[in-house]
Amino acid sequence: MSATPRLRSGYPSTPGTAAPRRNIQETPSSVGSVSSKASFNKSTTLPLAPEQAARQNQAGQPLIPLTLLDAPQQRFYAFAVYVLLWAWKLYDWLKVVEEGDSSWWLFLKWIFIDFAFLFGLPELRIPWLELSQLLVTSVFTSHLVINYMLMFNIPLPWQSFFLGLAKVLYDRELSISEQNVKISNILNNHSLIMGKQIINILPEGSAVLNPEQMPYCIPANSKNGISLPIYFNSTIPAQIELIHVDLDTNKEKTIKISSREVNKIAKHIKDQSADPETAGFKWEYTVNRAGVYRLGKVLDTYQLEIQRGTKDTYVVDCPQARILAADSSQRCINDLSDLSLEVKGTPPLKIVYSRTINGKNHGFHFQSLQPDGFSSPLLGSAADILPDGGEDVSWVRPARVTVSLNESMVKSGTYQYSVDEVHDAFGNQVKYSENVDGLDQASARDRVKTFAVKNRPTVRMHGCDLRNALKVPKRTSKSLPIDLRVDDSAPGTTHQVEWKFSPIDTLTNNGDHGDHVTVGSFSSKDSKAMPKVSAPGLYTLTSVSSGSCEGEIDEPSTCLLLNPLEPHLSVRAEEIPDKCAGNSIGLRVNLDLVGSPPFKVHYDIVGSDGHVEPKVHSVQGLRSQLELIPRDSSRQRYIFKSISDSVYENIPLTGQDMTLEQEVKPAAQASFAHANQNSNVCLDSNVDLDVTLRGEPPFNLEWELVHDGKRKTERVTGLESSSYTIRTPTFTRGGEYILALSSVQDQRGCKTFLQDQVKIAVRRQRPRGAFGLIDQKHTIMAVDNNDRVRLPLRLQGDGPWTISYRNLNDSAGTITRQVDQPNGVLTVNSRGVYELLDVRDTHCPGTVDPTGSTFQVDWYPRPEISIVETDSVSKTGSVFVKQEVCEGDIDGFEVHLQGSPPYRVDYKVHQRSPQGAKAISPREFDAALSRAAISMDTSKAGEYTYEFHGLSDNLYNADPKGKVLTVQQRVNAKPAATFTKPGQHFKFCMEEQEHEDKIPLTLTGVAPFFVEVEIKHQTGSPVETYHVPSINSNSYAMQIPRKHLRLGSQQLRIRRVRDARGCQQKYDVGGPSIQIQLYDAPSIYPLESREDYCVGERIAYTLSGTPPFDISYEFNGKWNAKSQTTSFRRVAEKPGDFTITSISDKASECRASVRLPKAIHPLPSVQISRGKQSQADIHEGGKVDILFEFWGTPPFEFTFTRSTNAKKGQKSVILETRHDISYEHSKIVTASQEGTYEVVAIKDKFCSYSTQQTDKRDKK
Repeated sequence: MSATPRLRSGYPSTPGTAAPRRNIQETPSSVGSVSSKASFNKSTTLPLAPEQAARQNQAGQPLIPLTLLDAPQQRFYAFAVYVLLWAWKLYDWLKVVEEGDSSWWLFLKWIFIDFAFLFGLPELRIPWLELSQLLVTSVFTSHLVINYMLMFNIPLPWQSFFLGLAKVLYDRELSISEQNVKISNILNNHSLIMGKQIINILPEGSAVLNPEQMPYCIPANSKNGISLPIYFNSTIPAQIELIHVDLDTNKEKTIKISSREVNKIAKHIKDQSADPETAGFKWEYTVNRAGVYRLGKVLDTYQLEIQRGTKDTYVVDCPQARILAADSSQRCINDLSDLSLEVKGTPPLKIVYSRTINGKNHGFHFQSLQPDGFSSPLLGSAADILPDGGEDVSWVRPARVTVSLNESMVKSGTYQYSVDEVHDAFGNQVKYSENVDGLDQASARDRVKTFAVKNRPTVRMHGCDLRNALKVPKRTSKSLPIDLRVDDSAPGTTHQVEWKFSPIDTLTNNGDHGDHVTVGSFSSKDSKAMPKVSAPGLYTLTSVSSGSCEGEIDEPSTCLLLNPLEPHLSVRAEEIPDKCAGNSIGLRVNLDLVGSPPFKVHYDIVGSDGHVEPKVHSVQGLRSQLELIPRDSSRQRYIFKSISDSVYENIPLTGQDMTLEQEVKPAAQASFAHANQNSNVCLDSNVDLDVTLRGEPPFNLEWELVHDGKRKTERVTGLESSSYTIRTPTFTRGGEYILALSSVQDQRGCKTFLQDQVKIAVRRQRPRGAFGLIDQKHTIMAVDNNDRVRLPLRLQGDGPWTISYRNLNDSAGTITRQVDQPNGVLTVNSRGVYELLDVRDTHCPGTVDPTGSTFQVDWYPRPEISIVETDSVSKTGSVFVKQEVCEGDIDGFEVHLQGSPPYRVDYKVHQRSPQGAKAISPREFDAALSRAAISMDTSKAGEYTYEFHGLSDNLYNADPKGKVLTVQQRVNAKPAATFTKPGQHFKFCMEEQEHEDKIPLTLTGVAPFFVEVEIKHQTGSPVETYHVPSINSNSYAMQIPRKHLRLGSQQLRIRRVRDARGCQQKYDVGGPSIQIQLYDAPSIYPLESREDYCVGERIAYTLSGTPPFDISYEFNGKWNAKSQTTSFRRVAEKPGDFTITSISDKASECRASVRLPKAIHPLPSVQISRGKQSQADIHEGGKVDILFEFWGTPPFEFTFTRSTNAKKGQKSVILETRHDISYEHSKIVTASQEGTYEVVAIKDKFCSYSTQQTDKRDKK
């Protein structure tokens, strides 16, 4: 069916719906458009690939998805935005019309807004609004033209019609106080006629109990009771009876008011009747018992029964509420609150309570609280009526309802439950939050319950589990490593931990608890305390508690305690023999250990002199070997004292095998006292070497000195000391020497061959030093530019060298320097004769060559610059001052140069403008001769300072610290005369005005000034010249005499200005100019000749001149108003004297002084009964005096009506209309007929006001 051709419908298809959509239904129009296109436009090309088709469909979809906002809604919102923009634009246009001016800002604003809307609308791709670029550009161009016409106040053909329509819709006019007011608001002033007099013919008297049907309740423990109001109207009671129905027994009881009390009521009613403004009398009767109250029999003074209301008044006990909770104030996290609310009162009840957790309040309420099976008329439909008299009132009795609050407390902290309010069925409410101070301590305890919710403790084993057992020595105890965590326990809280224990020999093969299990516990107020245990076995935590909170057991919860074996040591020793003498030189001890590695073996070495030296031997495994070799011959004992392992500490060792003895005689030994004792020695010097001897003295020592393959052996015998110093012979030849120890022999005669030796390096020659030559001389001429002069040195030896020298021309003394290179340099910075005194290399002292021991240094002279003084140059201190010149004059000066040409001079020109701005211009020039001319800068006015800071010649660069030559000159600015507002149009009148504008001139220079002005008339008159010979200030308000001006337009141009310093400036073409227009003054005429007006009337004038006009007038002050037309009209908003004082128009701005006074009178006003609604109740035949008070100008004419008294649901009807006149400001009219008396119209000497006209206007 989709391929059947269809005719196009009356509406174009929606482009956005032509593509298949899955999330929305296709409209019939969209389906038709697809089939029509498929049948009439068959394409011969291949279809698009699925990816390209999907991409094109996605690109053609609206920017706002149709699933979010369908196409008609998008079009509606776009049109709505367009309409709102036009409304905003017309509002701006109305403001432009009212102000009578144009606005570039509004024009540019609406260009931007229209551009954003019109060019942004196609980007939304809204179906049917996908406008082409050409159409959008055309519409934007039309909007641009309309915006120009609107915002520049260009009259439009339909402008008058639109302004008239706006006037109808916007009924506001300008008042005399220049505010937009509504005339209807001025005329609809209901305060002009105020007050009513209502006269009621009293019917039979009445008495009503609680006419407002207010609920009443008696507070608990109240001693004063409550007061029930009884209203008496138009009667004096003589007997009053009340009926009370008891809520418990349902029995009625008659309460008779005492005669004494009734007489008091009668007296009060009589006293009150003297005040005509009061209606009825209220008497309050105090009751102390709950129940149902109604009026019984009420008789007046004539013993006639008074009409009474039969409604019942229910007095019940005030509702109460309290919180029932357990005595404990402690809770644990995740416990239930275990609270209940007990509410007492007349059901159904409502309670409002608060739950505060850590200071954060949460409010809750329960309503419709009632006992099971409870029924009440208050729970019926709206048609049910409360029973009145004789019926069962058991439903009024108070009931007690309990509500359980079992809430899980998932947060720790302070919880507080408090009862805030409680309501009963009658609307009685008790707010405990407002009466906290009035509650006793017991009541406050029942209304507020506070308790603390604590976190539950957690416990686990720390550092001990089944894989990492806790090893404890036998017969000792150790803390069970438990980690107890209690976050917020209070001080003094007891913490208890329980565990189960199985001895080590009762554990199962899997390592679990066996049949023999005991339970242990530990209590402490310190959460860091740990229980002490000593028995080996398996400990498993079972429970933990902190205070009243049971805790949780975390893993690991099991700890295995073991008692390892005590460590044991076995010692086996053997002697270490001497190969020469055959005696022992020490012991080799084998140690076998049992226990828990690592071990520490403590033993003492006791010498033959009884000296004890404690030693510790560490063993990481179960076996170790220890060699005990003493250094000296002695008898020693080795006593093994104790052993420690990773579990046991200082286990004593006993037994004879723990003590070893030996007598040691070690072989003789000799060695140099300092290892690495190689030496570097200078020629003609020797060296001392210390040797240490060991053995039994006396010693015989042999050594050899080897040099160039030759050996020299030396020997010393009979040495009794353990040390000896070998002194070498003096070395007269350089080279490398080796001193080697050959052998040593002690008392036993065993010779020990030695291998210790040292190397001695002897220098082959002494170090030498001298100055080198520069150009075959020991002299140099240098440039004094603070650079250092490098004097060459020639050094021999091993660097670095230390040299000492002095300047013979300086008293600084001897200077010592270090030089690293043999051809190094000595850097100096002053001239003089330098002499080398001493040379020393890194090891040895040296000698100075006499032929090169001195070197002379001298400087070339520096260049200098100076000023060639003339009559125009004077010197002030160190600064040269050049004579002042005017801006643009040619001036200069000469400088004198000394030195080695060519020269290069660097100087800066500091310019300081008269406004304080500073500029620095660096400059330079080259000179080949000793004189140079410098042109001075006079192109701009200001203070010029020429600082010559850099002078360099063929030898020297510019010295930054050299003396600065300074030349100053003041360049006086050319005087300038400009109009303060150039190009401004000045408007003058043919006659001079009181406050006439003057042409402000701004002059620059030194007063007095001379100014020449040219006046060119556009009427063809010849050009005139006007001179201002002496202007003594820099600002001048110029007035052109009227004889130099012509009616119409003329141009005023400045031609020449000269100041007191003689500087002059001429303005040729394009000089400062202004336009002057000469006008006649406008005029104003009133449309009416009368001078008295009323508030709300319009005062109109006609104007002559060119609009817009500016009108000045006086009305409770001075005001200015504008008129865009040749008419001026204002609404008289307030009374007062209105006087127009002057007028000016836009073309001339000439103000014509006038005086057109008008008197505005207030509207008359009247009040009945002093502006209030007074009600008088009289009996048939009585009279009431009605007081009329007037404000305005007498005489007063007024109209008042008598209408029926208003009743609910009925409209008041006018019964009669009266007209009267008063020549005073008050009048009394006597009335005796029932009705409502009110004034409808008032008129004084000048003005009138009527409420009937106001009502007609309101209806329209």
